[in-house]
Amino acid sequence: MLKFLSALVFCALLAAPPLHAQAPAAPPADAPAPAQPGAPTAPDGPDQPLDDDDGGSDMVAPPVVDPKTVETQPVPAESDPMKRPDGFGDAAEMRPVPVLQKKGKALWDEGFASIVATLKEVDAELARLKLKPTGAPFIVYTMTDDVGFEFEAAQPFEGVTTEKPQGGMEFSASPGGKALRFTHRGPYDAMDPTYEQIANLLDAKDLEAQDLYVEEYRSDPRTTPQDDLVIDIWVPLK
Repeated sequence: MLKFLSALVFCALLAAPPLHAQAPAAPPADAPAPAQPGAPTAPDGPDQPLDDDDGGSDMVAPPVVDPKTVETQPVPAESDPMKRPDGFGDAAEMRPVPVLQKKGKALWDEGFASIVATLKEVDAELARLKLKPTGAPFIVYTMTDDVGFEFEAAQPFEGVTTEKPQGGMEFSASPGGKALRFTHRGPYDAMDPTYEQIANLLDAKDLEAQDLYVEEYRSDPRTTPQDDLVIDIWVPLK
């Protein structure tokens, strides 16, 4: 499947740098130390300030970290990818959204199954982090050859967390910028003709594309029969 892409050079360029959950801010250097067990505390009241020698201090809850940056924007709540018209070479703007992503690799014969399995791992981690999946998942191809390919599976989300992702996953942003959008309907293993048509159109219009291809699964690949898949292929332009 998609062995046509092995003639193309891919690189893992994303529109925004990877994002990482931030650790809670350290207290100021002059902040009083936490009280030791059994240490006396100052009585309440406006005329009874805390004595530094008592070891008393105000306890502040750790901040809730929003794992995205100003370079991203939330997926619109009313956005339904399945209501989007199909396209073939339509000029469009990819708008980065916050994603949780994981790298993977697969043989061509096992490509779709590997993609779905990796997305399910991302789903499980989002659930652990108490983040809500939203919007269509992305697959970014970072390397291909005649045997198989490497990819990044990314699921948009909304919400905040104080924890860092585990299991080799990371917060990041989906690709952004000017691109052409092509729609493929049907099985994953039948995408070769679509990619050939993309290459022909780029040649005919003398367009220069980045070394990056992104598949956005408008229909949920976890639950949709392969014959009913709807996939938008984004080709970022230089």
